[in-house]
Amino acid sequence: MDNTNKRFKKKHRSKKFKKIMTILSFIILFLLWSIYILLNSDLLNLKTVEIYGNEILEEEEIIETGKIIFNRNILQFKLTELENNIISHPYIKEVNIKRKLPQTLTITVREREKYAIIPYMGSYIYIDQDKVVLESSDSYLAEDLVLITGVEFESFKLGHKVDIKNTALLDRAIELVAASKVINNAEMISEINIGQEDYIKLITFDGIEVLLSKSIDPVYAMLAFKETLTNIYTRNIDNIIVDMRYDGQISIRNREIWEEE
Repeated sequence: MDNTNKRFKKKHRSKKFKKIMTILSFIILFLLWSIYILLNSDLLNLKTVEIYGNEILEEEEIIETGKIIFNRNILQFKLTELENNIISHPYIKEVNIKRKLPQTLTITVREREKYAIIPYMGSYIYIDQDKVVLESSDSYLAEDLVLITGVEFESFKLGHKVDIKNTALLDRAIELVAASKVINNAEMISEINIGQEDYIKLITFDGIEVLLSKSIDPVYAMLAFKETLTNIYTRNIDNIIVDMRYDGQISIRNREIWEEE
């Protein structure tokens, strides 16, 4: 009797297991069929791309750079691939893409901004604060940007950091630009020359030259620079060189006398 009960229970469990497996198989088939239908229907085709954070680039340029194809099933896009496409643009620093079902992609970007201009073999290289090359132009466009001269180029490539010899001096020049923006005297500086070994030269829009130590604190330098220029303009002095290379010492000398010595 016990053996009969055992066989009956075993047979019952087997039937129950087969029933469960049959149900699971139907569910899996249904899910696979549903996915197939979705991937091949128009219900999830891309119709709209929403772009946020762009102030420099047009939406069409971002979409084109991303190689985004409209009317393609939104689930077929590899978002990482699209992000890699867009981040290849020199002006794009960060990008994040999300699906918004059923038919929309949202793209949030963080753009790079022009920070300075470097002349190079008859062209002008526009860089951002990270020294990434944003664009190259044959003409010097009238923009509110400092010209950094004396840069010893190795090479450059759009979307990459400039390859130069005097990297530390370029870093210091960019720090000076950043400090001038904070202190609100960036509009006074026309050029920063880093071609000298021992010092950095600032040139104002009216031709005043200011000599700075390579090790000077950028914020202190810009504060002293602003105060010194205010005194110079008050006294109506021109054709001069301001020497700020030595700690705590600022000397103002006539350019002609300086050049004669």
